[in-house]
Amino acid sequence: MTVHQPPQPQAGPSATERALNDPELTPQERANIELVLKFRALPFSERAKYTVPDFRPGRMGMANLAEVRTGDGPSYDARSIPDRQDEILDIIAHGDRVWATWLIRGTHRGELYGIAATGRSVEVLELGQWRIRDGLICEAWFFVDELALVRQLGLWPQPDGNPGGRPGHPDHDTEEH
Repeated sequence: MTVHQPPQPQAGPSATERALNDPELTPQERANIELVLKFRALPFSERAKYTVPDFRPGRMGMANLAEVRTGDGPSYDARSIPDRQDEILDIIAHGDRVWATWLIRGTHRGELYGIAATGRSVEVLELGQWRIRDGLICEAWFFVDELALVRQLGLWPQPDGNPGGRPGHPDHDTEEH
């Protein structure tokens, strides 16, 4: 059985640099990518200045975890993965839409949709799509590889029988050695 491994970063210019330097982009498409990059660089609490009033994403990235969540604790906030770093693997624009794929990396240190902190490292793919209207984000959809996330948190067995951690790695992916 083949286990999916996240794509490895490419050497040379970053995905963002490649996208912004694409000679086929219109000035508006380039501006849309720049808007999305500004939006993504901000904490959730500061993103409203780049969205239409009453903006709500069409789908949040961890929608399935949200659906099965138990308890009244936080769903996902800055404490869930406080050292989160996103690496954009690809970003493209066409007309009023921008699409991106990125790796989320960090350590699960706070409650995440009812899952108590595990101290485990995570590295999962997420993708997003945004629609821009009059210089503001008016629609967005996000999808996270939730199965990879729960496997890395040790809550679902790996296809290779490994009880937790990333595929092919022993369960020493926690800080408790």
